Amino acid sequence: MPENNTHSTEDAAEIQERRNYVAYQGIPIEVRAAAEGEESRTIGGYAVKYNTPVVITDRWGDKYLEEIAAGCFDESLSRCKENGSEIKALWNHDTSRPLGSTKTDTLRFNMGDTTGLNYDIDLPNNTWGNDVRESVKRGDVDGSSFGFICLEDKWSKVQHEGEEMYKRSVVKAELLEVSPCTFPAYDSSQINCRSFERMKADTKEEKRLEELRKEARLLEIADENNKE
Repeated sequence: MPENNTHSTEDAAEIQERRNYVAYQGIPIEVRAAAEGEESRTIGGYAVKYNTPVVITDRWGDKYLEEIAAGCFDESLSRCKENGSEIKALWNHDTSRPLGSTKTDTLRFNMGDTTGLNYDIDLPNNTWGNDVRESVKRGDVDGSSFGFICLEDKWSKVQHEGEEMYKRSVVKAELLEVSPCTFPAYDSSQINCRSFERMKADTKEEKRLEELRKEARLLEIADENNKE
């Protein structure tokens, strides 16, 4: 198969994916500092660091590297400012417990940050908003996850710790939500990357074709020897 392979939504159905890299990239969230004498209700941090590969294990136990490329969410974030499209902040991905929204400016992203997807949430003054603030302040909740739809990714073969692996670079995606989460590690049973499934199928087919080519060549050699 080719060393590099690019997929877009033209050849793949859109499906929401969720990732939580905090345990692998060291990117905890925190309660932001407030003016002296005031109590901060803003939390924030990095949802992901750009161009920083993480080993992903899918539901079948197969491993690959994955990274979010710098600029991956630029178009998605720009649309929020231009036409009012909305990205939500949720508590543990629970749509019944919203924490903020780009529409109301209670969820904000630092688009000039080239290190990663940096965000701030102004927490609501309600039960779960207060719970999230206290949990982040105490360190009980120290990570965040993000949900996205991949619009374009690129696959390549790389060496990682002495092993040849596939690497997926998500180069363009629609950001749907960010969520402070109780558990920092992703659940491999929930990883269902159709792009990787297609890559594995392509590799299997390429190996099958290569075996057929070898068999055909051996038959040609045998015929040539018989003629002699």
